[in-house]
Amino acid sequence: MSEPASNVIRGRQKEDSSGGIPGDKRTLTHKTASGVAWISLFQIARQLLQIGSVSVLARKVPPSAYGLVAMAVVIVALLETVRDAGIGTALVREREVSQDLAATVFWLTCGSGVLIALIMIAVSWPTARFFHEPQVATVLQFLSIGFFVGTIGVVPLSMLNREMAFRKVALAQTAGAISGTVVAVTVALAGGKVWSLVSGSIATTAVATLAIWIASPFRLKAVFRPVDARHMLSFGLNLSGFNVLNYFSRNADNLLVGKFLGSGPLGFYQMGYMLMTYPIQNFAGVVAQVVYPALSKIQDDRERFRTAYLRTCRLIGLLTFPLMLGLAVTAQPFVRVFLGARWMPVAGLLIIFAPLGAAQSIYTTVGLIYNTQGRPDLQFRWSMFASVMYVGSFALGLRWGILGVAGCYAFVWLLLMVPGFLIPFRLVQLSGKKLLQTLWPTMWISLAMAAATEAWLQGLRQLGIQNAGFNLISTVGFGVVVYLALLLWRKPPVLLELAVVLNGSSRPAFRRVAQYLEERVGPSGL
Repeated sequence: MSEPASNVIRGRQKEDSSGGIPGDKRTLTHKTASGVAWISLFQIARQLLQIGSVSVLARKVPPSAYGLVAMAVVIVALLETVRDAGIGTALVREREVSQDLAATVFWLTCGSGVLIALIMIAVSWPTARFFHEPQVATVLQFLSIGFFVGTIGVVPLSMLNREMAFRKVALAQTAGAISGTVVAVTVALAGGKVWSLVSGSIATTAVATLAIWIASPFRLKAVFRPVDARHMLSFGLNLSGFNVLNYFSRNADNLLVGKFLGSGPLGFYQMGYMLMTYPIQNFAGVVAQVVYPALSKIQDDRERFRTAYLRTCRLIGLLTFPLMLGLAVTAQPFVRVFLGARWMPVAGLLIIFAPLGAAQSIYTTVGLIYNTQGRPDLQFRWSMFASVMYVGSFALGLRWGILGVAGCYAFVWLLLMVPGFLIPFRLVQLSGKKLLQTLWPTMWISLAMAAATEAWLQGLRQLGIQNAGFNLISTVGFGVVVYLALLLWRKPPVLLELAVVLNGSSRPAFRRVAQYLEERVGPSGL
């Protein structure tokens, strides 16, 4: 039986609060809960902003323009995996960080950023010839600007993450997202087509980096200590090796689809894949960003680590499971309303990708285990095998078009999911059965909600109601009511975890919701 949220919060007062900002007396749990609350609040706003911008851009920017950017992103994403050689992550994990160490890491990342930006420019022409699209070269050359600007923000961002100053991080990233959206939409309305996407990307990075520098405690010094550089690289290079292989496994599909099926199908495929990764990048990834420094501080306490890790997975699933299963159910009206009729091939992809995105939102957390336990080398070795399997699935699926590529990838990923979880779990003595037990309440409630909304949508069609907007809004509303009703009826433990997070917010409205959950979900419900 779990404790009520109020007791959980009071009990955490005994926890170690080391590693925080000087003078900050909050416990580690309070800092983490506050961080999740702030980041989640701004991520919801950014998610709505992105959906709105995609809706506008999809009507002004042709699929072929998305395909061109996707071809360029094949190279950008590869080079981003080695941009800071993994030492930004290593810096967060360090128990003590002096200004000299931070300065050394900054100059190291700047040097690698300049070098890799020049490489990006150099490979722009061969890339354009490979795809038979001359404009890809110019796109890559402009994107190299944003690439380098992002590099100079690695250390200031890492220092903010170390201090768990997530409110500042959220504000900086949101400022970047708003600026990028405004620029992209403005250029698109002016007929900029592909350049709306490029300029929006550069603006997002530039504004976010500037805001992070203003907020960060990092102060630049003309210091470079080779011994510190070697120490950080010993951790970072294994992580970079994994990132490179992970890049190939996640982007080989874009390369193969673009090469053999063309920019049009690639535009559809990229849009479907992007919608799948929205909750991963904009929620699961952000929660992991918040939790990583906290887990690093308790990396040697196995029991606390396992409890915190499972709590993280449970909170992620609370949102991503219903969101992605609901997206699969409403794929057709969603595409018609937000993207337009010419994007209808994306609907079939979402039926495959959306449930896969729900599973991957939990799988992204295994990196927390590998990195906090100092074993990116083990993750690197596993990814060698997994990457070969994923690339093989893409190649096999080409004969059936973009749906074949998506289907074969989903099948292989699900086959590798179990060992993908169990290998890192051994590092912290965690069982797969325990994870399944932790997630099961949210899983079955989400599946029940998906079944109910599918029945609702089919009922509307049987009545002859074909208006996509009405079908989407009514189905989403019905699904939200069903999901919340099932949660409040069954009272799963995750609601108390949510209460802890909401109590970490400074907003009275969130605290009132937390109080309601504490009162509604008492010990009897657990």
